[in-house]
Amino acid sequence: MNTWTRVIGIPILNVTETETHVKVEQHRFLSTNDTTEEEDQTVWWVPLGVSPKPTSILDANQTLKTRELSFEKPTSQKHGKDFYLVNKGFTGVFRTNYPSSAIKQIGQAILAGHADIGVADRAGLLADQSSLATSGHSGVDRLLDLIQYYRNEKAYVVWDLLLAKLDNITQLFSVNDRALRAIQHFQRKLVHNLVQELGWEFPESEDHLISLLRGVIVQCAARSRHEETVKEAQRRFVLFMEEGSDQTKTLHPTVRKTAFEVAMSHGGVKEFEQVMHYYKTTPKQDQQVMALVAIGCAVHGDALIQRVFEFALSDDVRPQDFPYLLSGLSTNIAARHAAWGWIKANWQTIVNRYTGNMGMLGYCIKIPINKMADPAVLKDLEEFFADKDTKDFERDLEQAKEGLRIRSKWVARDGAALESWLVEQGY
Repeated sequence: MNTWTRVIGIPILNVTETETHVKVEQHRFLSTNDTTEEEDQTVWWVPLGVSPKPTSILDANQTLKTRELSFEKPTSQKHGKDFYLVNKGFTGVFRTNYPSSAIKQIGQAILAGHADIGVADRAGLLADQSSLATSGHSGVDRLLDLIQYYRNEKAYVVWDLLLAKLDNITQLFSVNDRALRAIQHFQRKLVHNLVQELGWEFPESEDHLISLLRGVIVQCAARSRHEETVKEAQRRFVLFMEEGSDQTKTLHPTVRKTAFEVAMSHGGVKEFEQVMHYYKTTPKQDQQVMALVAIGCAVHGDALIQRVFEFALSDDVRPQDFPYLLSGLSTNIAARHAAWGWIKANWQTIVNRYTGNMGMLGYCIKIPINKMADPAVLKDLEEFFADKDTKDFERDLEQAKEGLRIRSKWVARDGAALESWLVEQGY
């Protein structure tokens, strides 16, 4: 038990295969992937949870107690797909680094709807492969190899996680217009059938999870510039803003945020004024927050983005709500670098605003740069705070630096592989 409670990190199981056998080898996993040989001496007791259970593992609990273990390759013949899972049900706290061959077999089983790969497995596989790609234990191409098999997925929990991973890839790897268009094309193909099936209407008797799923799918489709979804979002936004309209029927709260983001990212001054008016007149706190995030998505012209900056520090935005506006700006590829420059230029004003609540300053640092992966931004961040008193937000500052280092290394390492994968797949 001491290895689980007193040692930094968790195990990573590196899986290798031959035609007949599987070998798992455990090491220490850190998201920074900088474990030294001296730091990698821990051997955990790891419940393997291999499914189907290998006949060559006699221990009923399938506990890995040594550095490595080999066993006969287990297979499942349903739907004509041969595959096995490690950490079935994801009850174990460790990462599993599968080879490409295993990812393909598991992915084909997911696409076929194999009953033995449950919701926890499908979500856990995404979480594992994303974490391994980010850290450099695997690659973004292997992550996409898995994701492409989720196009028949209908579980809200899985899609909620999937949207987060797709957004992260889009934000970090869209280094040029061609890469951005290719990533969006991939997302549109992934989501197309489900967005057609679910639409925009919310029947009263509908299961709550289906309603939540619709919200995620519409959001994913809109962010990938799915043409029908964008047009419908714009149409409903116009109707929503008409005086006397049935706003809940026109734009259900679950998809309202998406429609507002579309209006701001595809529209101009008119839509900006409409969202600003809605923010100032709606009495509901959650709707104000939604509008603030949407306002940060304004992209058309430096003058409009400058208006967003001026609004951010006005009396119309409560200090505790300021981070929501920053959140919208952080996902705005056209404005986020300008937003970071604006934060620096107005730093003393922001510090004065949060006197007595200096912990909020950490959000003002982390949020604007949490979608960036540029070493130049890291250098700029370090230089900007070199002569400033950071004791009240030192932890947040260090987390921001570490996040930038990890993301920058990921993009530098996998950028070419991502573009090659997209080209090979016809995107």
